[in-house]
Amino acid sequence: MKKIFIRSLLIAPILLSADVLPAINAKGGALALPEGKLKMGITHINFDRESMFNGASEVQNRENLNATANITTVALSYGLSSKTTISTIIPYKNIEATARLGNNNVAIDNQGLGDIVLAARHVLVSMSDADYQLSLDVGLKLPTGATNGSFKTAPVVANGVNTPLPTQMGTGEFEYMIGLGVTKMLSESWEIDAHTMYTHRPKAHNNYDFGDEIALNLSTTKAITSQFNIGVEYNIKHNTKTDMGKDTNAPLRSMLPFKAFSGTAAYVTPQIEFLPFSKPKIHIGVGVSFLAHYDLEEYQPLEKERFIVRFGYLF
Repeated sequence: MKKIFIRSLLIAPILLSADVLPAINAKGGALALPEGKLKMGITHINFDRESMFNGASEVQNRENLNATANITTVALSYGLSSKTTISTIIPYKNIEATARLGNNNVAIDNQGLGDIVLAARHVLVSMSDADYQLSLDVGLKLPTGATNGSFKTAPVVANGVNTPLPTQMGTGEFEYMIGLGVTKMLSESWEIDAHTMYTHRPKAHNNYDFGDEIALNLSTTKAITSQFNIGVEYNIKHNTKTDMGKDTNAPLRSMLPFKAFSGTAAYVTPQIEFLPFSKPKIHIGVGVSFLAHYDLEEYQPLEKERFIVRFGYLF
């Protein structure tokens, strides 16, 4: 299983003057909170990994891997000024997996606080000066998640060995992020957003290399009534090739299907958002991400669908 990173590293602040919201995974495009405003966002993601891929093909699941991940993220964002928003993103993760290695059964059940992200957004070009908005994002992931989770069920070769790092709550290392966002309002009820983020990952605990990542999100959302938005996104990311380092002993390393993501994968995410009071003060959204295309560096698991729910409240 790949290291799970919360794909909403910047829970999107909203534009108060419109009844259309940025898409669920769009990281808000380039929008920032007004000065003095505080927003809380809660996002829950669920997906299963029971299929294996290599290159651009789905292949046999040799280890009968069956994994489920549930990630809940709480984000607090505050408008320092009309052009600068700061955020703290706190994930809680639950990873369960079973597999068969030869004649042995393996089971994992790890849960707990993940790696916290501190982020900031600064508007470079505002809509008051142009017909679009451009923002710069920076982020720092702190190694707050545990890295010592053990197997629930394991063969003799895994006695006394922690589960692979992609199934742990954290990586044991800092990560550094920089990104750009663009937002354009086609009308008061129709928005398009683009956001790209580069993540630099130094080698993590036990010399594990998760690889650097570049991600791109393109989305459009439209208010069809005063209470409902609909939208669709295209989400693509590329990770450089990974290396398990000294994460486990050599015999176990050669058998385990729990690997960090490496290669390219893209998803399409249709969604709907409900604004119960016809204002963006409170909103609830749901979306489903479908695997659209992929080209992976090596044999590894990948989810075919992701189910996403988000809740936002502006104080």
